[in-house]
Amino acid sequence: MNYLIIGGSKSGKSDYGEKIALSLNKDKVIYIATMKPYDEEDKKRIEKHIRKRLGLGFFTLEQFKDLKEVSKNINKEDTVLIDSVTSLLVNEMFIKDGIIESPSLKILNDIKEIICKVKNVVIISDYIFNDSIKYDNVSENFKKELGRINTELAKVCENVIECSFNNVKYHKKNLI
Repeated sequence: MNYLIIGGSKSGKSDYGEKIALSLNKDKVIYIATMKPYDEEDKKRIEKHIRKRLGLGFFTLEQFKDLKEVSKNINKEDTVLIDSVTSLLVNEMFIKDGIIESPSLKILNDIKEIICKVKNVVIISDYIFNDSIKYDNVSENFKKELGRINTELAKVCENVIECSFNNVKYHKKNLI
C-alpha cells in the first residue's frame, strides 16, 4: 500500500505519515530522513524528531540524496517512510557547484524503485503552490519540479492525503 501525504509547513503531515506507517507495520518502519542540517536550528529540529520516534519501531536512515542507495538495504516485507520529498529535492537540485535544473526524473525513478521493492511506502511532501507571488526563476523552477514529483507520485500511490492545520482530507483512497 502506498501513500502520498502532502501539506504545508507544520500541517501535521509528518505525524500523520508516521501513524500510517506504524499501522502498516508495528514492528519496523524504515524511516528515510532526507533533511540535511544546514544550521543549529535544523540540527535541533532533527534531534526533536528523532527523540519523538524513540521506541516506536522506526529504523532511521539518513539519506539526503540518491534514494536508490536505500533500495540495496530493503526487502519485500518492509514498510518505508520517506520524509520528505521537499528536502530531497533541495538536496538533489542545489549542489555545491550549481543548480541541477530538472532533478525530478531522477527523484521519481529512485522513489519508484523503492515502491517496487517493498510492501508499503508512505511519502511526505510539501504543498507550496497556493500563493500568487511571482518568484525568481530558480524558485519557480523548484515549485515546478516539486509539482511534477507530487503529480507523478499521486498517480502511483493508492492513497493521496492532504493535511492542513491537522485536518486530514483524502483525495484518493484505497484501503485494500
